[in-house]
Amino acid sequence: MSKLIIMKLGGSAISDKSRPLSYREDWVRRLGTLLSREFRSGSRFILIHGGGSFAHPIALAYGLSRYRDYDQLIGVSLTSAVLNYLSMKITLTLASIGLPIYPLRTGSIYVIKDGKPHLLIGPTHLMELIERNTIPMLYGDVVISDEGFSIISGDDIMLDLGSRLRPSASIFLTDVPGILDSNGNIVKRLTRSSVINEKDVHHIDVTGGLMRKVKSALELARYTRTYLCAIWDLESISMIVNGEEPVRCTRFLPD
Repeated sequence: MSKLIIMKLGGSAISDKSRPLSYREDWVRRLGTLLSREFRSGSRFILIHGGGSFAHPIALAYGLSRYRDYDQLIGVSLTSAVLNYLSMKITLTLASIGLPIYPLRTGSIYVIKDGKPHLLIGPTHLMELIERNTIPMLYGDVVISDEGFSIISGDDIMLDLGSRLRPSASIFLTDVPGILDSNGNIVKRLTRSSVINEKDVHHIDVTGGLMRKVKSALELARYTRTYLCAIWDLESISMIVNGEEPVRCTRFLPD
């Protein structure tokens, strides 16, 4: 089969997190133009996107980071609906420039068991979609869990699918050109020994949600070439897709 790339369109890459329900269609469309060219040249993709300013405000308002009681079910409904709405917007943008996106509702094919993502359909179904020349697209979602409901992040899905499918490369796309040091320079290579824990990081800007992404990316690097790039850095993205080292971006390496 042609080379497979798994790509995560982070929430900050597809929306302005300071403005609820804002959609960066221009960035998504420019990325789509590149992917369309690479797709016609034989590359195959699985896309995953975050919730950005669509899902996060609702999930926060209803406290969905931890499911406790019935009153949160309206939040589950609203979060699921707005994520589906965002997925459709991205699908329409990319399909309009020639990409055969096949959107999948993550909550219908994933659950969380014992705190870990559990894929209900098996990876062969995704591979059959790819073999039929479509581009499966999933997203972070509210899914059934042992607690009732839990949020599965796009980063969780990246790690799960990457470890199963062993793609040629996995790319996390954000609104910044990579992990930055204290001087604002891109850290070109990052290993687990570079980042011991949040409290011990002084020279690298990885805190909060980014710290979790870094840990997922370092684990993913055991199975596939793994990078964090800006969605607007089309040159670097193209280089990674074609097996080259990018001009910018951060590459994650296992120790």
